[in-house]
Amino acid sequence: MDLWNRCAGYLEGELPSQDFNTWIRPLQTVESDGALQLLAPNSVVLNLVKERYLDTIRQYVNNQTG
Repeated sequence: MDLWNRCAGYLEGELPSQDFNTWIRPLQTVESDGALQLLAPNSVVLNLVKERYLDTIRQYVNNQTG
């Protein structure tokens, strides 16, 4: 299982299902050279994810990758 799928699974367990389905599920990712790039479908999703969830995503990824 790739890093983003593990992270998304973690977030799905931590967030209310409506929040997860609205804000996290639409994200796409690109992994290269140990970096995870998140791609949002629009600026509304991008801004809300940055504001509410990016710190949690970063923390999870850092814990998984050392």
